[in-house]
Amino acid sequence: MNLRPTVALLPLPIAFAAGSIAARTLYARVPLRFRADSGQPLAVVTAWGAHGEAAFAILAATVAAGAAATLVAMHRCARTATGSEGTAILATAALTAAAALTWPFVFSSDAYAYAAYGAMAAAGIDPYAPVAFATHGAFVDAARAQWSGSFPVCVYGPAFVAVATEVVRAGAGNVAATLFGFRALAVAAFLTSIALLDRALADTPPADRYRALCAYGLNPVCLWTAAEGHNDAFLMAAVMAAAAVARRNLPGGAFLMGLGALIKAPAAVLALGAGLHPQLGRARLRALTAAGAGVGVAAGLSLPVLLPALRTVGAHGVYDPQVSVQGLFGPRIGVLLACAAAAWGLVLFERGRAAGAAWLGIALMVALPNGYPWYAPWLLPWCLGAGWGAASRALWAATIFSVARYLPDAAGTLGADAVRAAAAVAALPLAFALAELRLRIPTRKKVSVRS
Repeated sequence: MNLRPTVALLPLPIAFAAGSIAARTLYARVPLRFRADSGQPLAVVTAWGAHGEAAFAILAATVAAGAAATLVAMHRCARTATGSEGTAILATAALTAAAALTWPFVFSSDAYAYAAYGAMAAAGIDPYAPVAFATHGAFVDAARAQWSGSFPVCVYGPAFVAVATEVVRAGAGNVAATLFGFRALAVAAFLTSIALLDRALADTPPADRYRALCAYGLNPVCLWTAAEGHNDAFLMAAVMAAAAVARRNLPGGAFLMGLGALIKAPAAVLALGAGLHPQLGRARLRALTAAGAGVGVAAGLSLPVLLPALRTVGAHGVYDPQVSVQGLFGPRIGVLLACAAAAWGLVLFERGRAAGAAWLGIALMVALPNGYPWYAPWLLPWCLGAGWGAASRALWAATIFSVARYLPDAAGTLGADAVRAAAAVAALPLAFALAELRLRIPTRKKVSVRS
């Protein structure tokens, strides 16, 4: 048995375990008003000032070390991969996620909102409408405390609300147990998605398969956000299940991927993008038709309940780009850049080049006003579908750098210049994608003249 690939992956969980020790040391020194987090069962680093900056620094260092370890493993082991490394990668991801679950704090309050939506649905209250001020309960009140009195309406599909309802019921009214339930279930879903991706890639060359599994399953930002409990992990379990089905039944897999929008809307974009991939050849029309049918069914089931929430967001939401390309250059330039990247991606697709997938993923990332880290799981498939070229590496690096989005909220004291600096850091990797656009100017041959 070749232990080299397994040993090469161990620095990733070690980095998260070391980060947990550092985080616990910091947490013990955080003032009680922050550490108690208003009596909440799960501490969320929000406006902790210098302590928030220190907490972010620990996470950023952990993610950086984990990303470096993953890249080293990909470089050293991909060429000798045999196609049987999936189990080692899955075990490494499980160890890393387990270490992440031991951290004493997180950087997102989304799990509180999920619990509130599930509790509201279980009580017969519409989670897609603003909750009445007279409505109280352990989960609703806990979510309110996280959002200073009013948490956002649900904008997820009915399938996720059904899952949230069951998690709340299983928690039997215990907020702490329910929040951990969401986190543990998200980790399980992400690990499942890794196993399903391994199956979907069974026919690919071993080196490409190994790189793809590492780039996705050992992405430290993906593992961290799964441990925070984000429902993007549930989305990716559905998407990767559809990809595994598509290996044997392309229309069936494309249809199932479109249905993933019942969990979260990005599944629709992933399904349609996958149907455009030039690798499908003449089967593209069948894939697109099936994907469109799946999206249509999901829309028909979701929109009737989602429309009230979308109206609420449209009426009361604030468009506030921060740590993103739009936050750096402004919405107009950001949208123009996104359109340019999307157009180039489609041009590459029409030329039969898989690199177009990475450019479409870059377009999505640039179009996001706030590049939150939990978007990384559903941006990575665009990277995987393009191979490991310059644009793919840039998109992968951008998912790592997206951790910078946590900083302004964690500190709560950063000025505009500091936020723009964080946006520049987050956007920097995308600049390397321009390596694929370098112009090749032919040089004239020198002509020697003999007298």
